[in-house]
Amino acid sequence: MVLAYLLGSFPAGYLLGKLWGVNVLFHASGRTGGTNVLRAAGAMAGLLTGALDIGKGFLAVWLAGQITGSPLAESLAGGAVVLGHCYSVFLRFRGGGGVATSLGALAAIYPPLAVALLVLLLVVIALSRIASVGSLTITTLSPITLLVLGLAGILPLIYTLYGVLAWITIVYSHLPNIRRLIAGTERRLGEKRS
Repeated sequence: MVLAYLLGSFPAGYLLGKLWGVNVLFHASGRTGGTNVLRAAGAMAGLLTGALDIGKGFLAVWLAGQITGSPLAESLAGGAVVLGHCYSVFLRFRGGGGVATSLGALAAIYPPLAVALLVLLLVVIALSRIASVGSLTITTLSPITLLVLGLAGILPLIYTLYGVLAWITIVYSHLPNIRRLIAGTERRLGEKRS
């Protein structure tokens, strides 16, 4: 869990922003995830950030599985890598929203579900033009789907623990977004700050 947390803490978006001459901590949401890097540094930096964030989520869970062969260890590593991404020890416990990293972790657990949720994420964002709506939608569906798959005997039921841990962390990290959604002031993609 410690190694997974440290892997999650690797601030890919922050470092890529610096390569593009931008400190993403002082732009828009102040997060290091792909959406904010996209806004602050452009499409290429945003896409690279998303890919690296997915990769570190996948790597943490895959390594836990290789080392222990335990679904419980994979679940805990998945929760820890998402926590590290959202609250990086290298950035004074600032970070991203955790969605890309959680999809990477989920891809190591059950790739078809990760792909389905990624497609759903893109569809919801395309329709709403609000990244946090897509993020919160798939984050909420993840533990529910893992529970259903566990009860159906398709996956070990313990993977639901990963879904719950990721859900708690991501929803907590999105509390400002939730407040803005309720108030009707959440920013849409492509919308300029007034």
